[in-house]
Amino acid sequence: MNMEHELIYNEYAGWLLEHEELLSKLKQLDSLLLFRFENVLNVVDHLYNKLIDDPTYNEDDHDNFSFGFHYLHTQVEEIKKILVNLYNNDYLAMNVDAKKVNLLLNTIDFQHELLDLENYDAQSMEQLLNFETLIISKLTNKEKIDETLYKQLDDMSLQIFKRLNIEYYPIDSIFLEIADELGIIKE
Repeated sequence: MNMEHELIYNEYAGWLLEHEELLSKLKQLDSLLLFRFENVLNVVDHLYNKLIDDPTYNEDDHDNFSFGFHYLHTQVEEIKKILVNLYNNDYLAMNVDAKKVNLLLNTIDFQHELLDLENYDAQSMEQLLNFETLIISKLTNKEKIDETLYKQLDDMSLQIFKRLNIEYYPIDSIFLEIADELGIIKE
């Protein structure tokens, strides 16, 4: 294993230790927030263990591990910010609002998707940033987030991706397929 590979695996081990409390609280609460990246976490854990135990570990495994770990890192950082800034470190309160928090996280995911595009679209980004601000305001002020806002994000993201001619696949869905290929789907 080369040094670059070794570094990311050591980084992951440290990351897991650092975020053990957050991840275990989300698991204890059977949180929808964990559900959004559970397949990614399962695949990355599996590949981490495979690296240690299995000589068939290959470059595709490493690429999936690296991409998945990056995604987990991003998701957990966003959840930590929300936990501290909007819920004063109250896991239960955040979990009660998990569906609403996922709406915010989905908005942020779409922003990341736009940032990764070659044909960056400032207008679309502005729409998503304005929507993010609206959701943060509603969460901060404990205002109702009704179903029309979920539909609004769906419609907005569909229009954006259609206009930019890209297909959007949620990362967790991609990792569900990888988990299936690896034979690690948990019933």
